[in-house]
Amino acid sequence: MKNKYIKWLIVSSAFAVVGLIAIQVYWISNAFTLREQEFSDDVHAALQRVTQELEQREGIGKDNGTALSSLSISAPDKENLVIDYGDGEVSVVQPMELGNLNDSVSVDPLAQAGVKDAGILSQSGILDDIMGGLLELDIYTSVIDRIDTLVLDTLVRNALMSQGIRAEYDYGVLNKLQQPEILPAFSHGALEQLQKEGYRIQLFPNDPIADPNFLCLWFPRERQYVLSTMGMMLATSAALMLVIMLLFSFSINAIYRQKKLDSIKNDFINNMTHELKTPIATISLACEALSDPDMRTSEKATENYVGMIRDENRRLGILVENVLRTSIFEHGQMRLKQQRFDIHDCILQVIANIEIQVNSKGGEIETNFEASHSIVLGDVLHITNVVYNLIDNAIKYSDGAPRVSIETRDEEHGIAIAFKDQGIGISKENQRKIFDKLYRVPTGNIHNVKGFGLGLSYVKGVVEMHGGTVDVYSEIKKGSTFTIHIPHSNEKEN
Repeated sequence: MKNKYIKWLIVSSAFAVVGLIAIQVYWISNAFTLREQEFSDDVHAALQRVTQELEQREGIGKDNGTALSSLSISAPDKENLVIDYGDGEVSVVQPMELGNLNDSVSVDPLAQAGVKDAGILSQSGILDDIMGGLLELDIYTSVIDRIDTLVLDTLVRNALMSQGIRAEYDYGVLNKLQQPEILPAFSHGALEQLQKEGYRIQLFPNDPIADPNFLCLWFPRERQYVLSTMGMMLATSAALMLVIMLLFSFSINAIYRQKKLDSIKNDFINNMTHELKTPIATISLACEALSDPDMRTSEKATENYVGMIRDENRRLGILVENVLRTSIFEHGQMRLKQQRFDIHDCILQVIANIEIQVNSKGGEIETNFEASHSIVLGDVLHITNVVYNLIDNAIKYSDGAPRVSIETRDEEHGIAIAFKDQGIGISKENQRKIFDKLYRVPTGNIHNVKGFGLGLSYVKGVVEMHGGTVDVYSEIKKGSTFTIHIPHSNEKEN
């Protein structure tokens, strides 16, 4: 896939993901606003219930509370006084002389309550009856005397519970000057909030004369409580957004990983083509030479060409074997033929086979065997291939004459073998990738170092099948050290 297509795919996918998340956040915000409004409505309903309960307990009904406000008095003539009680009942009485008025009774409260012609009431003698009834209702009694604090606390708590509200709250009764009349001990620190932020409702709203007092409620953790009531929805939304983001990240990572694999495979094919063409061309030339009648007369020349064909054929076999080994690993078909053998002998045998190649480049291989217990249980063939691959890599990635050092040391349950070189080294970034299949450390020209990128993947697979591990330490221009740890007894299943 071309880079421009990948970029467009990423941009469009990112736009879609951001859009989905934005819509989700928008709906959550709207849901929170609606839930806050619902909470506010429930609180007001609870306050309304408290006021109704208090009025019922005191005995103030709708009829008593509205008696004065519906009372209408008129004087159609000088001899008669007409009183309309607002419920269809009308009385006609004779007004009293002004000199018979009870000077101790004031008509101001009646006028303040909106009673029409309050002055005439005082002349009729009815004023005493009305005022007497009001006094019986204790309208002028202080709100502190009218409300039992324990009863109020119970009513508030029950009203909130009936609305499904279980949030922590403070409450108090404030007068019209915002001063506290009733304030429980646990709400003393919340007076300012009750005055400025609390929900409120007027107590005894049907009283026509008494000064207004207000029951105030304040919830210190209102937003947190509202959010807690949305817990399931928020958790589900968060989980969905997280899944979407993870899927997006996984998809982008998979695209780039696939692109990288395509590049590695192309590199592998190019290297494999190059590696195969050389022995094929050599064999072809040798066959043509042998087919020449003049070449057949020279026994030495014939022997050289036959040897050349043999060597190149062996080389082709090794190339094919490397690819097949990788396929076997990938499909989990590899089985170990375990036996006890001396790892030191195995290393020395590999050195003997590869030393000619090292000497031809002016290099050398040094050994420092410090392990006293070198007998291990494993597959001799595959362990030999591991040693060969690590020495071969040390030679291939060396600048100039290769200098390779092989050291062994005892460990608690096995043996450690370190392969050190003074080559070009491996960067920190590449050290995390060198054991991946088909990965080759870049060295500039794709063909300047032979190989398919299968060796270290094979090494790691074989060592882990023996129950061991592989470590690498390297610095650019200072060389690399590969250390394999192999247990004396392999307890892994074959």
